[in-house]
Amino acid sequence: MERMPAMRWAISRERSALEQLAWLTGLLLAPTIVRLLVDQGGMGVPFLTYWPSMLVASLLLDARYAIVFAGIAAFVAQRLFGGGAWFAEVNATRVGYFVLFTLSSALIVLMGNTLRRTVRMLDTLALQQEGFNRELRHRVRNMLAIIQALASRGPKAESPLDFFHEFSSRLEGLAKASDLLRIGTEVQGHLPDVIARTIEPINPDGRIHLAGAPCTLPNDSCIPLIMAVHELATNAVKHGALSNQTGRVDVNWFVAVDGRSLYILWKETGGPRVAPPERTGIGMRLLLPQPGLDAVEITFAPEGLWCEIMICGVQLDRPV
Repeated sequence: MERMPAMRWAISRERSALEQLAWLTGLLLAPTIVRLLVDQGGMGVPFLTYWPSMLVASLLLDARYAIVFAGIAAFVAQRLFGGGAWFAEVNATRVGYFVLFTLSSALIVLMGNTLRRTVRMLDTLALQQEGFNRELRHRVRNMLAIIQALASRGPKAESPLDFFHEFSSRLEGLAKASDLLRIGTEVQGHLPDVIARTIEPINPDGRIHLAGAPCTLPNDSCIPLIMAVHELATNAVKHGALSNQTGRVDVNWFVAVDGRSLYILWKETGGPRVAPPERTGIGMRLLLPQPGLDAVEITFAPEGLWCEIMICGVQLDRPV
């Protein structure tokens, strides 16, 4: 079938009722005209000329149209080339032929319909596999780009040990981002699950508070959001509100009135006074607008850092 793309396309293509009626008419006329031109039924076996059309109809038409074709073809063949009405004379031979014809026609329609469904299922699976492969390549490229960005932080580290600890922490966040997603089966992430599972190792005492309506993120936003949240949480532990015993972090989100735009606000309070960083590292690159994060705004307010992220294309989860 791979070597016959035209046949595969013809079998798998969906047809309207009008198209199927046109095919049915053509498949009836073609063998009828051929038979009339050849012998007008003089050699007997009236339905013989219609078997090829019967096979084509079972492959190209829906089962009900193929059954209609079989009935009309049997009627036309018997009337024109079989000597009149089928049961003008009832005897065991005629009944036997009728039963054999009915069984053979039903078998052909069943086999053709099964083949059509199989071809369509294979086409669907092939399209899904192609989509999964594109998703996999896209994610691998993204992860390699992130790892490259993480590694570029090395020359600015004060010592190899500092680089090792920071690089390991970043890779742990990347691994957590990968674990939260299943390529091909569950490519979407949900809030609050994505944020809750990302901050879980950093939030043993529950000082990071989450609040917002459950919603589903678009595919391309999951990993960038997880990496951004992991970066914010890591910085809060090192330098911000979670670096002492009194600070807290509030993560609130809401979906705008358009039903598609998500706004996430990360706000730290009760921590040490905040000052803008003297240099920009990989962490700030993760907190910039990028594919998946349509807008990011970060403010180093003295009383506590806050960061607002906007993501387009979300869907509010319907209550069960």
